[in-house]
Amino acid sequence: MKIFDKKDFAKLLIKYRYLSIGLVLIVVCLLATGLTKLTFNPDLETYFPEGHPAVIRYNEIDDMFIPTDNLIIAVHSNEGTLFNGDSLKVIEELTKKSWTIPYSVRVDSLTNYSYVKSVNDDLIVEPFIEEAEKKSIEFFEKRENLVAGEDIIYKSLISEDKKTSVVSIIVDPPGPNKEDQNSELINYLLGFIEPIKESNENLDIRLLGNPYLDYISPRIVKAEMPVVMPLMLLLIFLIVFLMIRSYAAVLATFIVILMSLIATFGSIGLLGNPLNQMVSTIPILIITLALADCIHLFSIYFQNRIKGISSKESMEKSLEMNIQPLFLTTISTCIGFLCLNFIEVTPLRDLGNAVAIGIGFAFIFTIFFIAPIVSFFEVKTASKVTKQTRFSTSVGSFILKNGNKLIFSITSISFLILLCIPMNELDENPTQMYAEGFTSFSSDTLWLDEKLSVTFPVNFLATNEEGQVSDPDFLKILDKFSVWLEEREQVNHVTSLANNMKNLNKSMHGDDPEWKRIPENADLSAQYLFFYEMSLPMGLDLNSSISQDRKSTKISATLKDMSSNDFKEFNNEVLRYLRQNNLENMISEASSFRVIFTYMTEAIVNSLLYGLFIGILLITLIIGLFFRSYLLPALSIFPNILPIGMGFGLWGLFVGEVGFMVAVGMGSTLGVIVDFTVHFLSKYELARKEFKKSVEESVIYSFETVGFALIIMTVVLALGFSVLNLVTFIPIQDFAKFSVICFVGGLIINFLFLPNLLMKFDKRKFD
Repeated sequence: MKIFDKKDFAKLLIKYRYLSIGLVLIVVCLLATGLTKLTFNPDLETYFPEGHPAVIRYNEIDDMFIPTDNLIIAVHSNEGTLFNGDSLKVIEELTKKSWTIPYSVRVDSLTNYSYVKSVNDDLIVEPFIEEAEKKSIEFFEKRENLVAGEDIIYKSLISEDKKTSVVSIIVDPPGPNKEDQNSELINYLLGFIEPIKESNENLDIRLLGNPYLDYISPRIVKAEMPVVMPLMLLLIFLIVFLMIRSYAAVLATFIVILMSLIATFGSIGLLGNPLNQMVSTIPILIITLALADCIHLFSIYFQNRIKGISSKESMEKSLEMNIQPLFLTTISTCIGFLCLNFIEVTPLRDLGNAVAIGIGFAFIFTIFFIAPIVSFFEVKTASKVTKQTRFSTSVGSFILKNGNKLIFSITSISFLILLCIPMNELDENPTQMYAEGFTSFSSDTLWLDEKLSVTFPVNFLATNEEGQVSDPDFLKILDKFSVWLEEREQVNHVTSLANNMKNLNKSMHGDDPEWKRIPENADLSAQYLFFYEMSLPMGLDLNSSISQDRKSTKISATLKDMSSNDFKEFNNEVLRYLRQNNLENMISEASSFRVIFTYMTEAIVNSLLYGLFIGILLITLIIGLFFRSYLLPALSIFPNILPIGMGFGLWGLFVGEVGFMVAVGMGSTLGVIVDFTVHFLSKYELARKEFKKSVEESVIYSFETVGFALIIMTVVLALGFSVLNLVTFIPIQDFAKFSVICFVGGLIINFLFLPNLLMKFDKRKFD
């Protein structure tokens, strides 16, 4: 019985082309129903690496106390300090209205700060400033002098120069419909902030915080996609047309892209995976990779059409030559993107899976829909095809002629570039992920950090296993640690229960500074804390810093803005202090949203390196099985890995900071670069085994049949990804730049290095 081969497949597909076209249309229509089920989740917390110690600590602290997800209204005076009736009235108004925001559970500000004083041995707790419009200048002067002694708010809610203050609004994390709930609370907030800003031009009022970032994220995507996508499609199709000069090829490519996008996003909707900030990369990746399939299909098709062969036979020959390499490149590219599943970050896993699905559909639609349809029409072929073939053949001849020089040059340059990899620094700042344009969030964050340094908060969990948090011995340990933190150059402000208890003790002794220390008596300390809590107004209690079982408390510190490496140095200082004082079981490491992002890129890189190793192993094994050779998979390792290594070397040389999406580029570009190698080797092996050509003749044949297609593919990939630089989300810009470097490097290595490796090492003989 005759084995079913690629020639049989091509003839069978064209023979039953009506059935193939019909089945594909049915599949697309069924998957399109999922488009109505698409949702968007803008929460940056979904990027937290699952199971990472920093994430576990963050969740533990968040579950134990009031959530720390807060909005910040920053108020800055352009004319002197904020201690005047008009400015404080604005802060007071913002504070009162912030309590009415949907999902708000706590509001802290300069005006509602619980000021503690003693009158005739009674503990009085009152708002620091109330009914500001009725107060005298003398009152404001007294409060301005007092504020520097209030450890809890000085350099936390009010800046050292007293010109900048913040209203901090803690919101309860919204449920499943986070996008809608974020819109509800932010729209409500903006509704009263905007009129206040307009009527107080002497004040600079800005909105910051993670919930606001979650609010603007989907709006940025919705605003950019109608611009970025059409521009990218126009650019790509223009390049394809200029190089191929065929309206039919451009139209067919557009159909494949459209169907692939519908099928991919429909599948995402049916699977129930929410979209996120990565959504703009999914269509661009699918478009460029679907385009690559079409380019290879039409490249061989037009080369046969120029010889006078009918459209039907030309398509059969193209399918015969392309079905196996296209299938292999689809598998290898999918493996590259599926490597992202080794990352314990849900949005990146979803990205990898979505693109893998899209690549699979692009292959199916190219082979089972476009190829059968084109076979019906006698598509005209531009005379440029012959010139393109000659050009790529001449490139191949030049490369072989200068083989030894090129091997030496590529090896030397690659080695020097690889030496630059250590120049990279893993760093990620979640507050600086958006470029200026649609939003000023990033610059506003830097602005506030310069004035108040509250944009890098960290929390430490302190637990007294043998008693209550009011125990004097425990409080003295907290106080010593808090003082040590305050002495660190990186720390701007520290808030702890120890500071509260020292202030209470001072207040209960006639505000005598000598008594600003931890109470010595355990019962007295517990009474102070009890009376203080009883005096606090509703919503401003100590649930944000003391656990319900009264055994744990939260120490909060705000750090100066710093890089990931700088924070790790600070954290190592903290760990050394805890070890030296035997406090490792009592006080935890620092934890916060920013801390997680400090470790996130490192966690992603470590996971991806493992994933890449598995991916390269699988791809190399598949190439070996596909070509039934030990030599070719061994030689393919160099052009598959070297471009990514060189990409990181060049990134270290010219940029230096590696964010999480640059790391993701390792996995995503691997599959695409393998495409270059597979297509080149498939034509090379065809010439060697079936046409019995020599090594040199086979290399020239590869350049002749697939050389220009690879050039077109690289140009299209580079231009398509370059459009991503128009996106506001900076990690995507970095991803695009890194990918373009790798794509261009992949073409150069495959053209200049791989052919000469084949010339040196392929000693096989075929009868």
